[in-house]
Amino acid sequence: MSGSWHLGRFANIDVRVHWTFLLVPLWIYFSSLAAGSGVAGATVSVLFVLSIFACVLFHEYGHALMARRFGIPTRDITILPIGGVASLARMPRRPAHELAIAVAGPAVNVVIAAAIFIGFAILDPAAGAVTSFLSRLAIVNVALVVFNMLPAFPMDGGRVLRSLLAMTMPYAAATRIAANVGQITAVGFGLLGLISGNLMLVFIAGFIFLAARGEAMLATAPVRDDVASAARSTDGFPASRRDEESSDAVKARLLNHPGPNFPDVRSLPIISSQWNAKNALGWLGTNSLEKFLVSSGGSVVGMINKSDLQRVVREGRGAMAIERLLALRIIPLQSLRSA
Repeated sequence: MSGSWHLGRFANIDVRVHWTFLLVPLWIYFSSLAAGSGVAGATVSVLFVLSIFACVLFHEYGHALMARRFGIPTRDITILPIGGVASLARMPRRPAHELAIAVAGPAVNVVIAAAIFIGFAILDPAAGAVTSFLSRLAIVNVALVVFNMLPAFPMDGGRVLRSLLAMTMPYAAATRIAANVGQITAVGFGLLGLISGNLMLVFIAGFIFLAARGEAMLATAPVRDDVASAARSTDGFPASRRDEESSDAVKARLLNHPGPNFPDVRSLPIISSQWNAKNALGWLGTNSLEKFLVSSGGSVVGMINKSDLQRVVREGRGAMAIERLLALRIIPLQSLRSA
């Protein structure tokens, strides 16, 4: 992620911290001083916040290591002021895998909280600064579990909801429902933040709402019936949910099902929306075509320009998945109907 610093590499995964994260301990330190806590109290507050983000890092490692079990590598984990982001090389293609990966993060926080509470029960420590510190840390981990498991797509709870829905309906339909629930939840967060005066909650609500809206737009992008049917495998499952699926295989099916008024678009290369911008450009190589198709959820959802990906890479966003670039409207998605 652009603007982040490399902290180290653990379990073969790079850990980065965005420069804006430094604002958090600085704000906590000087806020504590202003409240009369003194240097010692302000330092403890900073250590507590850093401990919380250490738990967030472990949470992201839960996602990353579970994804590795399904053959999905993680490029890096970035710590931000609002939490952490594990940048998977691709999204899981099977609902059961997405469910396991989504649950793995909160499960780590459950283990941390349980270890602290069990340790207290066994050791029965006397009341003191350390006991208070660990008790608050355990409570924060419980809060992280509850918050992350709310059905606010694309948070963990929203991804759990989508994976469960995708077991009984098409992936695109499950995404639309999860995204709509996420937007409703985000509105609730925003109202709660405004009423309580919690600006951070309002900011998080805005982020969730826009991300869910972007995911919903990507899932509901207009798709030709002939393209959608051609992009499905003979076993009835969307192409993107098959582990051995490739862009060449999808393209081959499209070329065998050109449909009416489809002579120009069917000659374009196809890129999965789960690829990042840099890998997509590398795969395209010296191809002279300016436009190419994007597939998501087993269907071709539209076209994007090669020049837009080149711009994104120049801006230092080459590691971002195409679906994320589209969701955040960093690059435009063109309808096939205009082809």
